Amino acid sequence: MKEMLESLMQDRIHKLSQLEDRKLMRQLVNEFLVNMVDYQEQMLDKLEQRVLEESKTVSSLYDIYTTVYRQEDWDAAHEFLHPVLPEDVQPQVLSLPELLMVQGEAEQEPKNRLFRLFLEMDSTQVLALARSGRMFRARVTTDAGVYHVGVQLRPSTDYQRELERLYHNFQVNGLAWRTVHHPYIYKFVDVMLHSWEDKPQQEESIVSITVDMEEYEPYQRPGWIPVWNVQRLKIKNSGFPIPALDRIHYEHIISLHKYGTEHGYLADGAAADIRYIKRSPGEMVIVSPGDRSGFWDIIKINRPVEQRWTSSAYPLLSNGLLDQFVHHHAAGQILPVRTMGELTRIVRAQQASAGVELHNVQVRQDTPEAAAVQADVETVELNPFLGDNIRLDVHRPVLELSFRRLPEHRLPAFLHGDQLAYLTAELQRQLPEYRCKGVWL
Repeated sequence: MKEMLESLMQDRIHKLSQLEDRKLMRQLVNEFLVNMVDYQEQMLDKLEQRVLEESKTVSSLYDIYTTVYRQEDWDAAHEFLHPVLPEDVQPQVLSLPELLMVQGEAEQEPKNRLFRLFLEMDSTQVLALARSGRMFRARVTTDAGVYHVGVQLRPSTDYQRELERLYHNFQVNGLAWRTVHHPYIYKFVDVMLHSWEDKPQQEESIVSITVDMEEYEPYQRPGWIPVWNVQRLKIKNSGFPIPALDRIHYEHIISLHKYGTEHGYLADGAAADIRYIKRSPGEMVIVSPGDRSGFWDIIKINRPVEQRWTSSAYPLLSNGLLDQFVHHHAAGQILPVRTMGELTRIVRAQQASAGVELHNVQVRQDTPEAAAVQADVETVELNPFLGDNIRLDVHRPVLELSFRRLPEHRLPAFLHGDQLAYLTAELQRQLPEYRCKGVWL
């Protein structure tokens, strides 16, 4: 608008024949009209920002960002991202006497696990391989020699348990859950010791372990760990607990100024210990039946910051929503609209939908035979802890969601299936009356 006004005024000024008239008109434009337009644009920007802020129903403070880092490149001073499992950054210590006791069976126990392995493959392929029971050979190098062992792969579920733990924290804190877009955690497998071909002496020390993945060798990435912007803290409540209005519970005030008021915070505890949470800028009030002062387990969800000195070779993903008025307004509506346009809007609202569009939807009723075949297919369930005890699967029609990748799609190929699974899971969360199935065109 400002450029149009300046262009129009310059055109009018050049048409004036008198020099004094030109000077007077130029002075009028510079001192009055341009400043007025600048002020009007500033006020419109403030009004737009105010409307946008007041329309928000889902806070971006609780967006989860995820990626993977090489363990040796991890910086403990990283302020934004943190390991999903803190022990991943600690040196691994294996007990050789315990490993020598393994006799021809790889049980699902931590003592038989040699290490975790990241596979740069589609998550369904990783799951199928880990459940196949296939044997691989590994080489154990000690300070006295080299020994060969048989190993099997198992799905690594420790990270998924952390995800479920975070879900329960959201429930206790009274916050709506959104599917976490962390496809990397489904690409980790546990390398389990099955049997020894030749055994070392118990007094030897393990130096390294490598596994021969045969045709999957190009896809293995040893030494990588999953990270996210979830940080666990212990914070002492300020002062003494204050009796609540009901004279039964107590208010524990947690000051957050020291840790940054721009971040999101959750109380990590059982529902029996936390009745509800009150939030205000720089402060969290936990209402609890306990009347003793002490430390509270707090989950800090860090806002993204630019880290110029450290970065991952893999994309940083998020379950955040685009900051647009139409998405915030639609999220505040009580009655959902079941139309193709609404489903398209939900998909476009996701930051993770970059380069992808919902092309078509089709409702169909599976036969029992087709449902049985589908049940045998290896799939990755992103929200297994979200149960629907009201509707049975046999009574829910299938909603087939057809997606297609656009020319600007830039996500690596091994993450394509995970992107599809995430978008389908988010639609499934909002369409419980259907069984959503996503497919690529």
